[in-house]
Amino acid sequence: MQIIDFFEKKDQSYWITQIERSDWRAAAFLVKLLKENELKKLCGEKTQLLLLTEGEQLISFCTYAEHDEVPDKSLTPWAGFVYTFPEYRGKMRMGKLLEHAYSLAKKDGYKTLYISTGEKGLYEKYGFTYWKDMKDLNGDDTRVYRKSIVDMDYSDVIGTKVKGTIDRPLGCHHPRHPEMIYPINYGYVDGVFADDGAEQDVYVFGTDKPLWTYEGTVVGVIHRLNDCEDKWIVSLDGTPIDKETILKNVEFQEQYYMGELYL
Repeated sequence: MQIIDFFEKKDQSYWITQIERSDWRAAAFLVKLLKENELKKLCGEKTQLLLLTEGEQLISFCTYAEHDEVPDKSLTPWAGFVYTFPEYRGKMRMGKLLEHAYSLAKKDGYKTLYISTGEKGLYEKYGFTYWKDMKDLNGDDTRVYRKSIVDMDYSDVIGTKVKGTIDRPLGCHHPRHPEMIYPINYGYVDGVFADDGAEQDVYVFGTDKPLWTYEGTVVGVIHRLNDCEDKWIVSLDGTPIDKETILKNVEFQEQYYMGELYL
C-alpha cells in the first residue's frame, strides 16, 4: 500500500474516476470541487488530498486541510472527506491515512487534529475523542472530534539492554488469525509491564531463525496512536536499524494500527 497526494499526480483524471466509484454524497461533492478546481479555494491552498492505493486501486481517501465544513477558522488543521471503499472496510485501512494526516499536522507544528462528522463510534477507533457539536457551513449540527498531537520521550527506554521470552517465533501463525504469519520474532520483556497490564511486547531483529528467548538492546519504540500498547524494537547485537527496515518487517501487524516510530 502507498499514500499519494492527488495534487502531485499527473494522472489526476484517473484518480477522479476512482473517487467517482463511491456512492457517498460527499464524495460526489469532492469530485465536483476537483473538476472545478475549487477544493483549495474552499479548504485552503495547502490542502492535500491523500489517497491510499495498492497499484492502480484506490482503497481510501481523505483531505488534510486548513479548513473544513466548520466555519470557525481558529480550528485547524482538519482531516475531511474521509472514506474507505466497502471491499476494504474492517481492516483499519483508513487508519493509515489518518496516521499520515497526524504526521503532517505534527510536522506543521500543530497540537491538535480535527474531524467533523455525523458518525458516532467510528473515529474513537482511530484515537480521536468527541469534543462537541458545532454548526457546519449549512447551519446544520456536526460532531467535532479531535486528537492531541504529542511528542513522546523514550530516552529512558532506547539504549536499554533487555532480555525475555519469544512466544511467537518467526514463521509461526497468529493464534487467533492463522492467516497472519510472523516474519520476525515477537515476544516480551521478562518482568517489565506495559500500560495494558501485560509484559512489554517486543519485535526482535538480528536473526532469520526462530527464537524462544532473546537478549538485546532496545533501539526504537512504536508508539501506537489508537491503542494503549507501545512496541519496543530490539536489536540482538545492539546495531541500529533503519526506519524502512523496521516498518517493512512489522507491517504484517502494525498495518491494523496507527503509530509513530521513535528511534
